[in-house]
Amino acid sequence: MTPSSSVPVPPTPPAIQISPQLVSAAYKRALRYGAYWRLRPEERALLFLARRLKAIKSPALREAILRILEKVWPSKATMIKAYEEGLKLLAKKIQLALAIGATHIAEALKKARLETIKTLGIQYLNTPLFYRG
Repeated sequence: MTPSSSVPVPPTPPAIQISPQLVSAAYKRALRYGAYWRLRPEERALLFLARRLKAIKSPALREAILRILEKVWPSKATMIKAYEEGLKLLAKKIQLALAIGATHIAEALKKARLETIKTLGIQYLNTPLFYRG
């Protein structure tokens, strides 16, 4: 039996949801700052139509909207990426703590706040690719 199979794997939290409200805010921001007209026609159509949806569940649509968000609202796109990377790193840290038997540390990591998760993600995104593990 391998050591990793005996270790309980913590549940991974869901990625941040791209809501129609966020898309609508990005659309308004793109119009306000003129970034809307620098988008390709299909990106403009996607941004215009996605704000009318009730929920965005498709991973392909979500990735396309994130790519558009990088062009229209870079700071928001960076925060979304930082949050997602922070969640991945936190899950790895919890799994490592459980593997070495430090359950109290794993419990403390499970209660991490939003700022902690974003900080972990920003640190990871700012680390050069050569040093990322």
